[in-house]
Amino acid sequence: MGGTGSGRWGGRPTVESGLTLNLGKLLRDGFCQPGQSRAGSLVWTNSRTGTPVGSIGYEAHLGTEPGWMRLHYTTTRWNGEKQRADYWVKLTTTAQPFGGRRWWFICPHTGARVTKLHLPNGASTFASRQAYRLGYRSQRETPTDRAISRAFKLRDRLGAKDGIGDYIDKPKGMHWATFEREMAKVGAAEATVTALSWQLLKKLNPRLEP
Repeated sequence: MGGTGSGRWGGRPTVESGLTLNLGKLLRDGFCQPGQSRAGSLVWTNSRTGTPVGSIGYEAHLGTEPGWMRLHYTTTRWNGEKQRADYWVKLTTTAQPFGGRRWWFICPHTGARVTKLHLPNGASTFASRQAYRLGYRSQRETPTDRAISRAFKLRDRLGAKDGIGDYIDKPKGMHWATFEREMAKVGAAEATVTALSWQLLKKLNPRLEP
């Protein structure tokens, strides 16, 4: 199993730099179901390229209280050493105000009820965000970083895989009016990237001219 890359931000790791198990999504997507036992594999991919970045095997039993999920995979430590992981994570439920029950992970490190568990790069077990003191990438982004992220998200919506400023074909089946509106958003976002990047360059070298 591989990580998703540590990114270029310093300091403590971020949620986005590792893998995340979202129990709500697993239930919605049918990987586990109350009253049933399921087994299989989970694969994470790069959102832009579709390239696999991590995978694990699992077994889940949500039939009784408490339930459990067994996770098994191989991690690569910072020194390149391969490490095999195979362990159980407890599951529990709480009553919902209008009936039914909500399922939770029990964090293996803190014992807290959580809906998401994370595996940062270099770690060997999934645990809560609080256990690993994970931040969010958006908390560390500069205005330029945020502008670049927005520009790429807008390009992704149009199926574009190339870099900022590259030509975008109209997606098949999209109306021209819709495409033009989306392209206007892309143009505005990329203009913001250009302006902020230029401001940054000017700070580094005041002698630069546009």
